[in-house]
Amino acid sequence: MSRTPLPSKGMLIYFGICTLAMVWPGALIANRIEPMILGLPFFIFWYVAWVFVLFIGLVIAYRQESGEEVDDE
Repeated sequence: MSRTPLPSKGMLIYFGICTLAMVWPGALIANRIEPMILGLPFFIFWYVAWVFVLFIGLVIAYRQESGEEVDDE
């Protein structure tokens, strides 16, 4: 029976910060229309930017996990 490796503390902190940036404290910081960035109100741009940041973190986590050799015996 193989065991699933636990995520590192750094990745947990990273995803925790990303989550907080998209909910209560981060949404209060970004809750405005001006300035317009790339034609988007700042609030919408904030969420789009954090989605890309989360995507990069998921790619890094996937590469770290898939790079490890798993012995299934």
